[in-house]
Amino acid sequence: MSATADIRGNLEEIIGAAHVSTDDNSRSIASKDIFYDAAPPLCVVRPDSVKDVRTIVSLARAKGIALAARGGGLSYSAGYLTGREATVLIDMRRFNRIVEINEQDMYVHVEAGVTWADLNDALKPLALRTPFWGTGSGLYATVGGGLSQNAINYGSGRHGTLGESVIALEVVLGTGEVLKTGSWATPDHPTPFNRYYGPDLTGLFVGDTGPFGIKTSAVLQLIPRPMTTRFAAYSFAERSDFTAAAAAVGRLGLVSECFGLDPFFLSERIASTGFADDIDKLIGVAKGQSSMLRGAKEAFLVAAAGRRYLKNVGYSLHMSIDGRDDADVESAESAVRDACEKCRGDSIPASIPKVMRGTPFPSPVMMLGPHGDRWVPMHGIVPHSRHLSMLNEIDAYMDRNKDLIDRHQLVWGQVSNLIGNSRVLVEVNLYWKDRRTDMIESYLDDSFLASKGEFKEDADARAAVHQLRQGLSELFRIAGGTHLQIGRSYPYLASRLESTALMVRQLKQMFDPDSVMNPGSLGL
Repeated sequence: MSATADIRGNLEEIIGAAHVSTDDNSRSIASKDIFYDAAPPLCVVRPDSVKDVRTIVSLARAKGIALAARGGGLSYSAGYLTGREATVLIDMRRFNRIVEINEQDMYVHVEAGVTWADLNDALKPLALRTPFWGTGSGLYATVGGGLSQNAINYGSGRHGTLGESVIALEVVLGTGEVLKTGSWATPDHPTPFNRYYGPDLTGLFVGDTGPFGIKTSAVLQLIPRPMTTRFAAYSFAERSDFTAAAAAVGRLGLVSECFGLDPFFLSERIASTGFADDIDKLIGVAKGQSSMLRGAKEAFLVAAAGRRYLKNVGYSLHMSIDGRDDADVESAESAVRDACEKCRGDSIPASIPKVMRGTPFPSPVMMLGPHGDRWVPMHGIVPHSRHLSMLNEIDAYMDRNKDLIDRHQLVWGQVSNLIGNSRVLVEVNLYWKDRRTDMIESYLDDSFLASKGEFKEDADARAAVHQLRQGLSELFRIAGGTHLQIGRSYPYLASRLESTALMVRQLKQMFDPDSVMNPGSLGL
Protein backbone atom coordinates (compact mmCIF):
# COMPACT_ATOMS: atom_id res chain seq x y z
CA MET A 1 0.00 0.00 0.00
CA SER A 2 1.34 3.46 -0.92
CA ALA A 3 1.93 6.09 1.74
CA THR A 4 -0.88 8.21 0.27
CA ALA A 5 -3.35 5.32 0.35
CA ASP A 6 -2.28 4.58 3.90
CA ILE A 7 -3.02 8.13 5.03
CA ARG A 8 -6.39 8.13 3.29
CA GLY A 9 -7.25 4.83 4.93
CA ASN A 10 -6.31 6.23 8.34
CA LEU A 11 -8.54 9.26 7.78
CA GLU A 12 -11.46 7.09 6.71
CA GLU A 13 -11.11 5.14 9.94
CA ILE A 14 -11.16 8.39 11.93
CA ILE A 15 -14.21 10.12 10.44
CA GLY A 16 -15.77 7.56 8.07
CA ALA A 17 -15.24 7.03 4.36
CA ALA A 18 -18.29 9.16 3.49
CA HIS A 19 -16.48 12.24 4.80
CA VAL A 20 -13.17 11.73 2.99
CA SER A 21 -13.03 12.80 -0.67
CA THR A 22 -10.18 11.47 -2.77
CA ASP A 23 -11.63 11.98 -6.26
CA ASP A 24 -9.86 14.29 -8.71
CA ASN A 25 -12.78 16.74 -8.95
CA SER A 26 -12.99 17.40 -5.19
CA ARG A 27 -9.22 17.70 -4.90
CA SER A 28 -9.06 20.07 -7.88
CA ILE A 29 -11.70 22.42 -6.46
CA ALA A 30 -9.95 22.36 -3.07
CA SER A 31 -6.67 23.40 -4.70
CA LYS A 32 -7.98 26.84 -5.73
CA ASP A 33 -9.39 30.04 -4.37
CA ILE A 34 -10.80 32.93 -6.40
CA PHE A 35 -7.38 33.80 -7.85
CA TYR A 36 -4.70 31.26 -6.92
CA ASP A 37 -4.26 27.58 -7.64
CA ALA A 38 -1.83 25.11 -6.10
CA ALA A 39 -1.05 21.41 -6.01
CA PRO A 40 -4.18 19.39 -5.17
CA PRO A 41 -4.29 18.06 -1.59
CA LEU A 42 -4.03 14.34 -0.88
CA CYS A 43 -7.70 14.44 0.02
CA VAL A 44 -10.46 16.56 1.52
CA VAL A 45 -11.78 15.57 4.95
CA ARG A 46 -14.91 16.84 6.68
CA PRO A 47 -14.79 16.22 10.45
CA ASP A 48 -17.55 17.38 12.77
CA SER A 49 -16.05 16.97 16.26
CA VAL A 50 -13.12 18.36 18.19
CA LYS A 51 -12.09 14.78 18.97
CA ASP A 52 -11.79 13.99 15.26
CA VAL A 53 -9.79 17.15 14.58
CA ARG A 54 -7.37 16.28 17.38
CA THR A 55 -6.93 12.78 15.98
CA ILE A 56 -6.30 14.20 12.49
CA VAL A 57 -3.65 16.54 13.94
CA SER A 58 -1.96 13.61 15.69
CA LEU A 59 -1.96 11.65 12.42
CA ALA A 60 -0.46 14.59 10.54
CA ARG A 61 2.35 14.91 13.06
CA ALA A 62 3.08 11.20 12.92
CA LYS A 63 3.02 11.01 9.10
CA GLY A 64 4.75 14.32 8.37
CA ILE A 65 1.89 15.78 6.35
CA ALA A 66 0.51 19.33 6.35
CA LEU A 67 -3.01 20.41 7.28
CA ALA A 68 -4.98 23.41 6.08
CA ALA A 69 -8.49 24.39 7.19
CA ARG A 70 -11.04 25.81 4.76
CA GLY A 71 -14.44 27.38 5.31
CA GLY A 72 -16.47 28.67 2.37
CA GLY A 73 -13.33 29.05 0.28
CA LEU A 74 -14.31 32.43 -1.19
CA SER A 75 -11.03 34.20 -0.51
CA TYR A 76 -8.31 35.39 -2.87
CA SER A 77 -5.00 35.32 -0.96
CA ALA A 78 -4.04 31.61 -1.09
CA GLY A 79 -4.85 31.35 2.61
CA TYR A 80 -5.54 27.60 2.62
CA LEU A 81 -3.29 26.66 -0.32
CA THR A 82 -0.05 25.29 1.10
CA GLY A 83 1.40 24.37 -2.30
CA ARG A 84 2.49 21.02 -0.84
CA GLU A 85 1.23 17.78 -2.34
CA ALA A 86 1.40 16.11 1.07
CA THR A 87 -1.46 18.24 2.44
CA VAL A 88 -4.83 17.21 3.82
CA LEU A 89 -7.46 19.90 3.41
CA ILE A 90 -9.89 20.06 6.32
CA ASP A 91 -13.29 21.29 5.15
CA MET A 92 -14.88 22.76 8.31
CA ARG A 93 -18.43 23.10 7.02
CA ARG A 94 -19.78 20.16 9.05
CA PHE A 95 -18.96 22.21 12.15
CA ASN A 96 -22.25 24.01 11.51
CA ARG A 97 -24.08 24.02 14.84
CA ILE A 98 -25.24 27.12 16.67
CA VAL A 99 -24.48 25.83 20.16
CA GLU A 100 -25.98 28.56 22.35
CA ILE A 101 -27.74 31.88 21.99
CA ASN A 102 -27.48 33.50 25.42
CA GLU A 103 -29.96 36.38 25.48
CA GLN A 104 -29.21 37.22 29.10
CA ASP A 105 -25.43 37.52 28.82
CA MET A 106 -25.59 38.69 25.18
CA TYR A 107 -23.36 36.24 23.38
CA VAL A 108 -23.75 33.51 20.78
CA HIS A 109 -21.60 30.37 20.67
CA VAL A 110 -21.22 28.93 17.17
CA GLU A 111 -19.10 26.27 15.57
CA ALA A 112 -16.59 27.51 13.05
CA GLY A 113 -18.44 26.21 9.99
CA VAL A 114 -21.67 28.15 10.59
CA THR A 115 -22.39 30.51 7.69
CA TRP A 116 -23.24 34.17 8.21
CA ALA A 117 -26.57 33.67 6.48
CA ASP A 118 -27.56 30.86 8.87
CA LEU A 119 -26.44 32.84 11.92
CA ASN A 120 -28.40 35.87 10.79
CA ASP A 121 -31.52 33.75 10.25
CA ALA A 122 -31.20 32.24 13.74
CA LEU A 123 -30.81 35.61 15.48
CA LYS A 124 -33.42 37.56 13.54
CA PRO A 125 -36.52 36.17 15.35
CA LEU A 126 -34.92 37.13 18.67
CA ALA A 127 -34.33 40.73 17.54
CA LEU A 128 -30.61 40.22 18.06
CA ARG A 129 -27.50 40.57 15.89
CA THR A 130 -23.75 40.39 16.13
CA PRO A 131 -22.06 43.83 15.73
CA PHE A 132 -20.21 42.67 12.61
CA TRP A 133 -22.77 40.41 10.98
CA GLY A 134 -21.26 39.02 7.82
CA THR A 135 -19.64 39.40 4.44
CA GLY A 136 -21.42 39.70 1.13
CA SER A 137 -20.33 36.11 0.50
CA GLY A 138 -22.09 35.02 3.71
CA LEU A 139 -24.36 32.56 1.92
CA TYR A 140 -21.29 30.29 1.91
CA ALA A 141 -18.65 32.13 3.93
CA THR A 142 -18.25 30.83 7.48
CA VAL A 143 -17.55 32.36 10.86
CA GLY A 144 -14.27 30.46 11.14
CA GLY A 145 -13.12 31.58 7.70
CA GLY A 146 -14.05 35.16 8.53
CA LEU A 147 -12.04 34.98 11.74
CA SER A 148 -8.98 33.71 9.90
CA GLN A 149 -9.32 36.63 7.49
CA ASN A 150 -10.57 39.20 10.07
CA ALA A 151 -13.36 40.04 7.68
CA ILE A 152 -15.24 43.29 7.18
CA ASN A 153 -18.53 44.31 5.58
CA TYR A 154 -21.91 44.45 7.29
CA GLY A 155 -21.66 46.52 10.45
CA SER A 156 -18.02 47.43 9.89
CA GLY A 157 -18.58 51.16 9.45
CA ARG A 158 -19.68 51.37 13.06
CA HIS A 159 -18.28 48.24 14.72
CA GLY A 160 -15.03 47.57 12.88
CA THR A 161 -13.71 44.17 11.85
CA LEU A 162 -15.02 40.76 12.87
CA GLY A 163 -12.15 40.54 15.36
CA GLU A 164 -13.74 43.37 17.33
CA SER A 165 -16.96 41.34 17.76
CA VAL A 166 -15.25 38.18 19.10
CA ILE A 167 -15.28 37.29 22.80
CA ALA A 168 -13.65 33.87 22.89
CA LEU A 169 -12.31 31.06 20.71
CA GLU A 170 -11.75 27.33 20.89
CA VAL A 171 -8.71 26.22 18.88
CA VAL A 172 -7.04 22.85 18.28
CA LEU A 173 -3.34 23.71 18.24
CA GLY A 174 -0.65 22.07 16.13
CA THR A 175 0.31 20.11 19.25
CA GLY A 176 -3.17 18.57 19.37
CA GLU A 177 -4.03 20.46 22.55
CA VAL A 178 -7.33 22.34 22.82
CA LEU A 179 -7.02 26.00 23.79
CA LYS A 180 -9.88 28.21 24.94
CA THR A 181 -9.49 31.94 25.43
CA GLY A 182 -10.84 34.71 27.63
CA SER A 183 -13.18 33.95 30.53
CA TRP A 184 -13.93 30.62 28.86
CA ALA A 185 -10.46 29.34 29.79
CA THR A 186 -11.18 28.21 33.33
CA PRO A 187 -12.24 24.93 34.96
CA ASP A 188 -14.59 26.81 37.31
CA HIS A 189 -17.91 27.76 35.71
CA PRO A 190 -16.45 28.47 32.25
CA THR A 191 -18.64 31.14 30.68
CA PRO A 192 -17.46 32.98 27.55
CA PHE A 193 -18.73 36.41 28.58
CA ASN A 194 -15.46 38.38 28.70
CA ARG A 195 -12.63 38.47 26.18
CA TYR A 196 -10.05 40.19 28.36
CA TYR A 197 -8.43 38.52 31.35
CA GLY A 198 -4.68 38.86 31.25
CA PRO A 199 -2.98 38.83 27.82
CA ASP A 200 -5.43 38.79 24.92
CA LEU A 201 -4.92 35.26 23.58
CA THR A 202 -8.01 35.55 21.38
CA GLY A 203 -6.29 38.08 19.17
CA LEU A 204 -3.50 35.65 18.30
CA PHE A 205 -5.96 33.58 16.27
CA VAL A 206 -7.78 36.42 14.47
CA GLY A 207 -6.55 37.39 11.01
CA ASP A 208 -3.95 34.62 11.20
CA THR A 209 -5.07 32.35 8.31
CA GLY A 210 -4.51 29.31 10.48
CA PRO A 211 -0.75 28.76 11.04
CA PHE A 212 -1.11 28.06 14.76
CA GLY A 213 -4.18 25.84 14.91
CA ILE A 214 -7.68 25.09 13.70
CA LYS A 215 -10.55 27.18 15.05
CA THR A 216 -13.45 24.91 16.00
CA SER A 217 -15.77 27.28 17.92
CA ALA A 218 -16.23 31.00 18.42
CA VAL A 219 -18.24 33.14 20.79
CA LEU A 220 -19.46 36.47 19.40
CA GLN A 221 -21.03 39.47 21.07
CA LEU A 222 -24.72 40.16 20.62
CA ILE A 223 -26.42 43.54 20.33
CA PRO A 224 -30.11 44.45 19.97
CA ARG A 225 -31.11 44.28 16.34
CA PRO A 226 -31.68 47.80 14.97
CA MET A 227 -35.35 48.56 14.68
CA THR A 228 -35.01 51.17 11.93
CA THR A 229 -32.66 51.54 8.97
CA ARG A 230 -32.31 54.38 6.52
CA PHE A 231 -30.01 54.83 3.58
CA ALA A 232 -28.07 57.74 2.17
CA ALA A 233 -25.86 58.34 -0.84
CA TYR A 234 -23.87 61.35 -2.02
CA SER A 235 -21.85 62.11 -5.12
CA PHE A 236 -18.73 64.27 -5.30
CA ALA A 237 -17.18 65.93 -8.32
CA GLU A 238 -13.71 66.01 -6.75
CA ARG A 239 -11.77 63.13 -5.25
CA SER A 240 -10.50 65.38 -2.44
CA ASP A 241 -14.08 66.18 -1.41
CA PHE A 242 -14.95 62.49 -1.55
CA THR A 243 -12.12 61.48 0.82
CA ALA A 244 -12.80 64.43 3.13
CA ALA A 245 -16.45 63.40 3.38
CA ALA A 246 -15.54 59.75 4.02
CA ALA A 247 -13.29 60.86 6.89
CA ALA A 248 -15.94 63.19 8.32
CA VAL A 249 -18.61 60.48 8.17
CA GLY A 250 -16.25 57.88 9.61
CA ARG A 251 -15.34 60.03 12.60
CA LEU A 252 -19.02 60.37 13.48
CA GLY A 253 -19.29 56.63 14.12
CA LEU A 254 -22.91 56.58 12.98
CA VAL A 255 -23.05 54.55 9.74
CA SER A 256 -23.19 50.77 9.79
CA GLU A 257 -21.73 50.52 6.31
CA CYS A 258 -20.16 53.10 4.05
CA PHE A 259 -18.94 52.13 0.58
CA GLY A 260 -17.05 54.67 -1.47
CA LEU A 261 -17.05 53.93 -5.21
CA ASP A 262 -15.17 55.48 -8.07
CA PRO A 263 -16.90 56.19 -11.42
CA PHE A 264 -15.59 53.02 -13.05
CA PHE A 265 -16.89 50.74 -10.34
CA LEU A 266 -20.31 52.34 -10.62
CA SER A 267 -20.65 52.36 -14.38
CA GLU A 268 -19.04 49.03 -15.22
CA ARG A 269 -19.44 46.81 -12.20
CA ILE A 270 -22.85 47.76 -10.88
CA ALA A 271 -24.82 49.36 -13.69
CA SER A 272 -23.89 46.79 -16.31
CA THR A 273 -24.92 43.90 -14.07
CA GLY A 274 -28.40 45.37 -13.54
CA PHE A 275 -27.70 45.86 -9.82
CA ALA A 276 -30.53 48.32 -9.28
CA ASP A 277 -32.99 46.54 -11.59
CA ASP A 278 -33.02 43.13 -9.92
CA ILE A 279 -36.68 42.54 -9.08
CA ASP A 280 -35.95 39.79 -6.59
CA LYS A 281 -33.67 42.15 -4.68
CA LEU A 282 -36.29 44.88 -4.74
CA ILE A 283 -38.75 42.45 -3.18
CA GLY A 284 -36.11 41.79 -0.54
CA VAL A 285 -35.92 45.51 0.20
CA ALA A 286 -39.66 45.59 0.74
CA LYS A 287 -39.62 42.58 3.04
CA GLY A 288 -36.70 44.03 5.01
CA GLN A 289 -38.59 47.18 6.05
CA SER A 290 -40.57 47.45 9.26
CA SER A 291 -43.62 48.57 7.28
CA MET A 292 -44.64 46.73 4.13
CA LEU A 293 -46.25 49.92 2.81
CA ARG A 294 -43.08 51.90 3.37
CA GLY A 295 -41.07 49.00 1.96
CA ALA A 296 -43.10 49.01 -1.25
CA LYS A 297 -42.49 52.74 -1.61
CA GLU A 298 -38.75 52.26 -1.10
CA ALA A 299 -38.69 49.49 -3.70
CA PHE A 300 -40.49 51.71 -6.18
CA LEU A 301 -37.97 54.52 -5.65
CA VAL A 302 -35.07 52.13 -6.24
CA ALA A 303 -36.67 50.88 -9.44
CA ALA A 304 -37.47 54.40 -10.61
CA ALA A 305 -33.88 55.52 -10.09
CA GLY A 306 -32.57 52.36 -11.69
CA ARG A 307 -29.42 52.71 -13.73
CA ARG A 308 -30.10 56.28 -14.80
CA TYR A 309 -28.56 58.08 -11.85
CA LEU A 310 -25.51 55.83 -11.86
CA LYS A 311 -24.37 57.23 -15.20
CA ASN A 312 -24.08 60.80 -13.98
CA VAL A 313 -22.16 60.66 -10.72
CA GLY A 314 -18.47 60.84 -9.98
CA TYR A 315 -17.08 59.57 -6.73
CA SER A 316 -19.83 58.50 -4.37
CA LEU A 317 -20.52 57.34 -0.82
CA HIS A 318 -23.29 54.79 -0.14
CA MET A 319 -24.37 54.35 3.48
CA SER A 320 -26.67 52.36 5.75
CA ILE A 321 -27.72 53.98 9.01
CA ASP A 322 -29.20 51.79 11.75
CA GLY A 323 -30.93 52.94 14.91
CA ARG A 324 -33.25 52.02 17.73
CA ASP A 325 -36.13 54.17 16.43
CA ASP A 326 -36.98 56.84 13.84
CA ALA A 327 -35.74 59.69 16.02
CA ASP A 328 -32.39 57.97 16.53
CA VAL A 329 -31.91 57.39 12.82
CA GLU A 330 -33.13 60.85 11.85
CA SER A 331 -30.55 62.43 14.15
CA ALA A 332 -27.76 60.30 12.69
CA GLU A 333 -28.96 60.92 9.13
CA SER A 334 -28.92 64.67 9.76
CA ALA A 335 -25.33 64.56 11.02
CA VAL A 336 -24.24 62.48 8.01
CA ARG A 337 -26.00 64.88 5.63
CA ASP A 338 -24.26 67.89 7.20
CA ALA A 339 -20.87 66.16 6.92
CA CYS A 340 -21.35 65.34 3.24
CA GLU A 341 -22.81 68.72 2.29
CA LYS A 342 -19.91 70.55 3.95
CA CYS A 343 -17.70 68.59 1.56
CA ARG A 344 -19.83 69.67 -1.41
CA GLY A 345 -21.64 66.38 -1.75
CA ASP A 346 -24.91 66.11 -3.68
CA SER A 347 -27.60 63.72 -2.51
CA ILE A 348 -28.41 60.91 -4.95
CA PRO A 349 -30.89 58.00 -4.68
CA ALA A 350 -29.56 55.43 -2.20
CA SER A 351 -30.36 52.44 -4.40
CA ILE A 352 -27.11 50.56 -3.80
CA PRO A 353 -27.21 50.20 0.00
CA LYS A 354 -30.95 49.48 -0.14
CA VAL A 355 -30.44 46.61 -2.55
CA MET A 356 -27.47 45.27 -0.56
CA ARG A 357 -29.46 45.23 2.66
CA GLY A 358 -32.50 43.78 0.88
CA THR A 359 -30.46 40.72 -0.12
CA PRO A 360 -27.38 40.77 2.12
CA PHE A 361 -26.18 37.27 1.23
CA PRO A 362 -26.70 36.71 -2.49
CA SER A 363 -25.20 34.05 -4.69
CA PRO A 364 -21.49 34.95 -5.09
CA VAL A 365 -21.86 36.32 -8.61
CA MET A 366 -19.16 38.89 -7.81
CA MET A 367 -16.59 36.19 -8.60
CA LEU A 368 -17.14 37.04 -12.26
CA GLY A 369 -17.17 40.43 -13.92
CA PRO A 370 -20.10 41.85 -15.91
CA HIS A 371 -19.18 39.92 -19.04
CA GLY A 372 -17.95 36.72 -17.43
CA ASP A 373 -14.41 38.02 -17.02
CA ARG A 374 -12.34 37.01 -14.01
CA TRP A 375 -12.14 39.27 -10.97
CA VAL A 376 -9.76 39.66 -8.07
CA PRO A 377 -9.26 42.54 -5.62
CA MET A 378 -6.16 43.83 -3.83
CA HIS A 379 -6.55 46.00 -0.77
CA GLY A 380 -4.87 47.85 2.05
CA ILE A 381 -6.04 49.67 5.17
CA VAL A 382 -4.85 53.21 5.88
CA PRO A 383 -5.86 56.01 8.25
CA HIS A 384 -8.14 58.76 6.94
CA SER A 385 -5.17 61.10 6.67
CA ARG A 386 -3.62 58.88 3.95
CA HIS A 387 -6.77 58.00 2.03
CA LEU A 388 -6.43 60.68 -0.68
CA SER A 389 -2.70 60.19 -1.17
CA MET A 390 -3.21 56.42 -1.41
CA LEU A 391 -5.81 56.78 -4.16
CA ASN A 392 -3.51 59.16 -6.03
CA GLU A 393 -0.53 56.83 -5.68
CA ILE A 394 -2.57 53.92 -6.99
CA ASP A 395 -3.57 55.99 -10.03
CA ALA A 396 0.04 56.93 -10.67
CA TYR A 397 1.16 53.31 -10.33
CA MET A 398 -1.50 52.08 -12.74
CA ASP A 399 -0.58 54.85 -15.19
CA ARG A 400 3.03 53.69 -15.08
CA ASN A 401 1.79 50.23 -16.02
CA LYS A 402 -0.56 51.40 -18.77
CA ASP A 403 1.22 49.40 -21.48
CA LEU A 404 0.84 46.18 -19.46
CA ILE A 405 -2.81 46.95 -18.73
CA ASP A 406 -3.60 47.77 -22.36
CA ARG A 407 -1.71 44.77 -23.74
CA HIS A 408 -3.83 42.35 -21.72
CA GLN A 409 -7.07 44.39 -21.85
CA LEU A 410 -7.23 44.65 -18.07
CA VAL A 411 -9.72 46.95 -16.41
CA TRP A 412 -9.76 48.15 -12.83
CA GLY A 413 -11.60 50.32 -10.33
CA GLN A 414 -11.28 51.43 -6.71
CA VAL A 415 -13.57 50.95 -3.71
CA SER A 416 -13.15 52.48 -0.26
CA ASN A 417 -14.84 50.95 2.81
CA LEU A 418 -14.98 52.60 6.21
CA ILE A 419 -13.83 50.47 9.15
CA GLY A 420 -14.82 52.01 12.47
CA ASN A 421 -14.14 55.71 12.90
CA SER A 422 -10.41 55.82 12.14
CA ARG A 423 -9.66 53.51 9.19
CA VAL A 424 -10.52 53.09 5.55
CA LEU A 425 -9.95 50.04 3.39
CA VAL A 426 -8.89 50.90 -0.15
CA GLU A 427 -9.52 48.08 -2.60
CA VAL A 428 -8.41 47.86 -6.22
CA ASN A 429 -10.62 45.53 -8.26
CA LEU A 430 -8.99 43.96 -11.31
CA TYR A 431 -10.77 42.26 -14.22
CA TRP A 432 -9.28 40.23 -17.04
CA LYS A 433 -10.42 37.77 -19.69
CA ASP A 434 -9.48 34.23 -18.70
CA ARG A 435 -10.98 30.78 -18.35
CA ARG A 436 -13.08 30.44 -15.23
CA THR A 437 -12.09 27.62 -12.92
CA ASP A 438 -13.99 24.61 -11.61
CA MET A 439 -13.86 26.17 -8.14
CA ILE A 440 -15.66 29.30 -9.36
CA GLU A 441 -18.20 27.26 -11.32
CA SER A 442 -18.94 25.09 -8.27
CA TYR A 443 -20.63 28.07 -6.56
CA LEU A 444 -22.67 29.41 -9.49
CA ASP A 445 -25.73 27.90 -11.13
CA ASP A 446 -25.83 26.86 -14.76
CA SER A 447 -28.30 29.56 -15.83
CA PHE A 448 -26.08 32.32 -14.49
CA LEU A 449 -22.99 30.82 -16.11
CA ALA A 450 -24.84 30.49 -19.40
CA SER A 451 -25.59 34.22 -19.33
CA LYS A 452 -21.89 35.10 -19.16
CA GLY A 453 -19.20 34.97 -21.79
CA GLU A 454 -16.52 32.29 -21.76
CA PHE A 455 -12.87 32.94 -22.47
CA LYS A 456 -9.83 30.86 -23.25
CA GLU A 457 -7.19 30.40 -20.64
CA ASP A 458 -4.78 33.34 -20.62
CA ALA A 459 -1.80 32.65 -18.38
CA ASP A 460 -0.05 35.82 -19.56
CA ALA A 461 -2.96 38.04 -18.53
CA ARG A 462 -3.14 36.26 -15.19
CA ALA A 463 0.59 36.84 -14.69
CA ALA A 464 0.08 40.53 -15.47
CA VAL A 465 -2.64 40.73 -12.83
CA HIS A 466 -0.30 39.03 -10.36
CA GLN A 467 2.44 41.53 -11.18
CA LEU A 468 0.10 44.48 -10.65
CA ARG A 469 -1.11 43.05 -7.34
CA GLN A 470 2.45 42.68 -6.08
CA GLY A 471 3.19 46.28 -6.97
CA LEU A 472 0.02 47.48 -5.25
CA SER A 473 0.94 45.52 -2.15
CA GLU A 474 4.31 47.30 -2.12
CA LEU A 475 2.55 50.68 -2.30
CA PHE A 476 0.57 49.86 0.83
CA ARG A 477 3.66 48.54 2.59
CA ILE A 478 5.56 51.76 1.98
CA ALA A 479 2.57 53.76 3.21
CA GLY A 480 2.48 51.77 6.46
CA GLY A 481 -0.80 50.12 5.53
CA THR A 482 -2.15 46.85 6.87
CA HIS A 483 -4.24 44.08 5.33
CA LEU A 484 -7.03 41.61 6.00
CA GLN A 485 -6.97 37.96 4.80
CA ILE A 486 -3.18 37.99 4.67
CA GLY A 487 -2.64 34.39 3.60
CA ARG A 488 0.27 34.26 1.16
CA SER A 489 -0.54 37.44 -0.79
CA TYR A 490 0.69 40.11 1.59
CA PRO A 491 4.22 40.40 3.01
CA TYR A 492 3.24 40.15 6.66
CA LEU A 493 6.40 38.79 8.26
CA ALA A 494 8.72 40.61 5.85
CA SER A 495 7.11 43.95 6.72
CA ARG A 496 7.28 43.60 10.53
CA LEU A 497 9.94 44.88 12.89
CA GLU A 498 12.60 42.25 13.57
CA SER A 499 11.50 41.88 17.19
CA THR A 500 7.87 41.40 16.14
CA ALA A 501 8.75 38.84 13.46
CA LEU A 502 10.85 36.92 15.99
CA MET A 503 7.96 36.75 18.45
CA VAL A 504 5.58 35.45 15.76
CA ARG A 505 8.08 32.74 14.78
CA GLN A 506 8.42 31.73 18.43
CA LEU A 507 4.64 31.47 18.72
CA LYS A 508 4.62 29.21 15.66
CA GLN A 509 7.26 26.99 17.25
CA MET A 510 5.32 26.80 20.51
CA PHE A 511 1.85 26.18 19.05
CA ASP A 512 2.93 24.05 16.07
CA PRO A 513 6.41 22.58 16.66
CA ASP A 514 6.15 20.12 13.74
CA SER A 515 4.89 22.80 11.33
CA VAL A 516 1.83 20.82 10.25
CA MET A 517 -0.58 23.78 10.43
CA ASN A 518 -0.86 25.56 7.10
CA PRO A 519 2.89 25.97 6.49
CA GLY A 520 3.68 29.13 4.54
CA SER A 521 0.78 31.20 5.87
CA LEU A 522 1.87 34.62 7.14
CA GLY A 523 5.28 33.87 5.63
CA LEU A 524 6.02 31.32 8.38
